[in-house]
Formats: sequence, C-alpha cells, structure tokens
Amino acid sequence: MAYNELQQNIQRIKEIIREIYIFTNQLEIIQKLERDKNIMINTNEKKLLNNTINALAVQLRILNNSIPALIDNTGFFGKLPPEVQGLSNVGKTLSKKPKTNLVKIKYKPKKTQPPVSVSIGEKERKLFLENLSESNLSINKLKQNFGVEKPVSGFGKPNAYAKFSNKFFRETSNKLLLSGKLEKLNHDLRKMNSPFVVGTYVSMTLLTMVIVAAFSFLLFIILLFYNIGITFPFFSHAKQSILMRFVKLFWIVFMIPIGTGILMYFYPQSERKNIGGRIDQELSFVAIHMSAIAISGVEPVNIFRIIIKNEEYKFTRIEFRKLLNLINFQGNDLVSALKKISASSPSIKLRALLDGMATTITSGGDLHEFLDKHAETLLFDYKLERQKYTKTSETFMDIYISIVIAAPMILLMLFVIMASTGMNFMGLTPGVMSVLIILILIILNVMFLVFLRLKQPIF
Repeated sequence: MAYNELQQNIQRIKEIIREIYIFTNQLEIIQKLERDKNIMINTNEKKLLNNTINALAVQLRILNNSIPALIDNTGFFGKLPPEVQGLSNVGKTLSKKPKTNLVKIKYKPKKTQPPVSVSIGEKERKLFLENLSESNLSINKLKQNFGVEKPVSGFGKPNAYAKFSNKFFRETSNKLLLSGKLEKLNHDLRKMNSPFVVGTYVSMTLLTMVIVAAFSFLLFIILLFYNIGITFPFFSHAKQSILMRFVKLFWIVFMIPIGTGILMYFYPQSERKNIGGRIDQELSFVAIHMSAIAISGVEPVNIFRIIIKNEEYKFTRIEFRKLLNLINFQGNDLVSALKKISASSPSIKLRALLDGMATTITSGGDLHEFLDKHAETLLFDYKLERQKYTKTSETFMDIYISIVIAAPMILLMLFVIMASTGMNFMGLTPGVMSVLIILILIILNVMFLVFLRLKQPIF
C-alpha cells in the first residue's frame, strides 16, 4: 500500500511541476513584452499567474515533505522500534503497523480529469487544501477573464466505427504507413483538423471498401440472375446468356469498392481546400478586426483571445484556438506557436498573415502597421473574389436558362410530334421519355443549387 501511495504522490508532483513550468513560461513572456516592447499588460493577469505559481509551489513542497515518510514505510522488513526489550515482544511488535503522521486526501485537479489521491503530513493538511483552492480559483479566473481556451472539442473520444476498423486493419494500415506512401494523406488530414490519425483513417477506408465490396457482389448476383426488365441497351439482357451477362456486369464487383476507396482518399484533400477557402473569405475581416485591436497596444496574445470570442469567424477561430492551446497548455511562446500553426494551416493567406506577425514581433516592428497594411491587401483580394463570383453566377445563370428551361420546351415539342406520328427513340415511348426528362431536370436543379451553395462566399 505504501508503494502505491508513493507512486501516486510522485505522479502528482510531476503534474504540478508541468503546470508550474507552463504558468512560469507565460509570466516570463508577459514580463519580456512589458520590458522590451513597452506593451501595456493587464496587472490582474500577472497577479493571477503569480498566485497560481505560488500556490502550486506550496503544494509541491508539502508533497516533497511526505516522500521520506512514505519511503520509510516501503520495504520487505520494518525497523525494530527502540522500546522492544526482549525477544518475547518482537513478534508482538512486528505484528503492529508502523505509525505514521500521514493522511490521505482525494480530490479532482480539474473537472475533466479523474480524481487523484495523495498522502501528506497531517499538520500540513489544512495548508495544502487552502493552496489547492487558491490555485484552482486562480486558474478558473484566468480561463474566464483572459480566454484561456480548452482543447478543441471532437479530438478525444474515437467512435465505434474507428475502433472496429482498427481491430481488423490496424496491422495493414501500419504497413502502409511504414512504406511512406501516405504522407500526403497525413498532411491533408492534419490540415482539415480531422479527429482521426492517418492510421485510423486508412483502417476505416479499408473496412468501408470491404463492406461496399460485399454489397457490390450482392448487386452483381441480383443483376446477373434476375430479369429486371429495363429497356436500356446496357442493362437489357432478358434474352442473353449468363456468360454475356457476366461479361457486361462483372466490373460492378471491383469498380464500386475501388471508386469508394479513391473517394475516401481524396476527401481530406478536398475538405482541406474547402476549409482553406472558407478561411480566406473570413480573413480580410479578421485582419481588420485584429488591426483595430492592435492599435490599443494590448498584448499580441490577447488579440487572438478577443478574436476567438467572436463566433462570426467560424473557421479562422479554430486555427486561433489551436494557437492559444499551444501557448497555454504546451508552454510555447507566441512566435513559436505562430510558426507551428502557420505550417499546419490549410489557408495560404492565413500562413502569410501568421508568418508576417511572427517576423514583426521578432524584429520589434509595429504590429498595428503590419496588420493594417495586410488587411488592405486582403480586402482588395476579397473584392476581386466577389467580382469573380458574380461573373461566375451570371455565366451559370445563362447555362441554367439554356439547359433547364429552353431545352425541355424544345423536347416537349418533339415529344408531341413523336406521339402524333407513333415514333419512338431506342424503344422508349414518349411517356417514358417524359418521365426521364423530368428526373434529369430534378437532378440538374439539385446540382446547380449545390454548386452555387458551395461557391457562395460566407461574407
């Protein structure tokens, strides 16, 4: 039991040291900016950081003081106490548990973490609990008042399909990863903020292909032996032999699963480009907002904290939240965090903005001036994109009128002539062709609506 208590104390000591390092690093960044850049810093934030560091230091000291007593109680043999006078009392004394002045405390360091149990001196119990409350209160105030963000949601708990896929295809996906052929896929998954690592995503792709292959084989059997009576030349095989049907339909078993795998492989790339485009549409307004904040002389980190509180920037705020997570949870300085987020960003324009900010901060330049000029450039690009979208919409409007409105009217006249003369086309009666044309028009309308929706700017 003493060994387990010692292990729990050491584990908690490691966690406290990590937290002290993070908050000390953040405090040093603030002090450096205040000293070198003459940037006005909020004194409440510095006070909260100092209170947190001091409270954690007291907890660390108390836990360290309990280590010798826990070590003395750990071992195969205990020391004989001095009051043992004779051999007759040895067995009686050894049967007693050694007396210690340690008490066990169980608490939750954070709401999202499981409870931990530590053993400390009985006299220091009250002081430990007071400093524990002080550190938790200071950390909560930092989160509420200064936007210390929690990690991005959706990246923790894997779903059942991912677990099931890894159970059967983990080894295969690992071999593909070791071959180095999936670097591009891994790159795209990271840039689209996928909740799955590349190995899991490959396992899911392989399982999906197997499931689709089973359904494709079932469809192949149905088409091979069942006379569906469709009059299209490709599927019409009412009077054909089984061999001819097999030759015409065997591609279904292979092409549909392969097509599914190809679609899943290129989906992250497509989603990355889509997210990058959405960020580009928001970025001109984000830069203007950042420039307006920077003119007040606030700390650069607070610029990002203010931006992520604005829910209008749906895609950009995700990247900025990742930036704050690197600073607040991993202890990175602002410049290093800017470069890391820039390297993983799906938007080229956001990369240019973050790299420019990192260079400006490092060289001691005027951050407001940089953001102001960069915002002008982004706003000019945004106006050009809007004009391009307007021209594209006009072009597709002409295509829509020609294909979806004018063409059906001409076909309707042809159907009337064909019906009056008794003509047919490829064995289709005018009634059947009318139904097919209506279905085609519905599909075309849906395609036009989806295209315009995808191309429509957010702002």
